[in-house]
Amino acid sequence: MHPWKVSLGLTVAVTASLVFVAAARFDYLSPHRRFIVTEYWWPIGLCAGSLVLTIVVALAGVLRSLGLYDVGRKVDLVERSARRGDGDPELARRLHDQEHGDFAE
Repeated sequence: MHPWKVSLGLTVAVTASLVFVAAARFDYLSPHRRFIVTEYWWPIGLCAGSLVLTIVVALAGVLRSLGLYDVGRKVDLVERSARRGDGDPELARRLHDQEHGDFAE
């Protein structure tokens, strides 16, 4: 899995939870929602986009500092070396059999 996919998925989850909490907190504005959106759509969109971009960058920084940013690449490298037979030859044989549909013991 690519790091940007992880960061984007976490951003969507964090943003959705923030919107859910904000909707409950700002319930008193619901009668004026249409006016607010029609009058202030540009600043709202700009702030929302800025918030999403900030969360993506912050999560990417946290993932990089924890060493999780390139886990997908590392796992792919290990899997390719196992399929070549660099590690356990029995594992390489079973992976080869699985690719070709041979599931016999």
